Amino acid sequence: MKTQQKQQMQYTSRITIKSLEGGGKHIFVKCKVLGQMHFMLIDTGCSNTVFDSSAEIFSGIRLHDIKDSGKNFSLNASIDDVKVGRIKDFAIGRFKVDINSGVFISLDQINTLYESMLGQRIIGILGSDFLKKYKAVIDFGEGKMALKK
Repeated sequence: MKTQQKQQMQYTSRITIKSLEGGGKHIFVKCKVLGQMHFMLIDTGCSNTVFDSSAEIFSGIRLHDIKDSGKNFSLNASIDDVKVGRIKDFAIGRFKVDINSGVFISLDQINTLYESMLGQRIIGILGSDFLKKYKAVIDFGEGKMALKK
């Protein structure tokens, strides 16, 4: 009896690596949300992917209070206003996926920093949950990230 393996498709996208004042490098990837291009920060040290609840692009998404799931959402601080919602049209390059339970928090403080230092805002942070689920491989030399599904 033959065992049929599910073949995974691999999708590769360009990443942007920017240096910040005082050292440190931050990795960004362009994504398409609801038909519009935006930047997300890639943060392998961030456990959960989060989206900016104050970003205009998400104004039409119905957000719900998060039920106490035992998950700890923090970015070096306690976060009180955590919501969840569904993003039906999310893509990084040709990699497309629905985000059924996206986590939404305010990224106003982070965006104030990025806007002043880099001249751009982000709509979210791609965390290790997403990177692990889709078997991300980040190639700094080539400036690319591969995802599989």
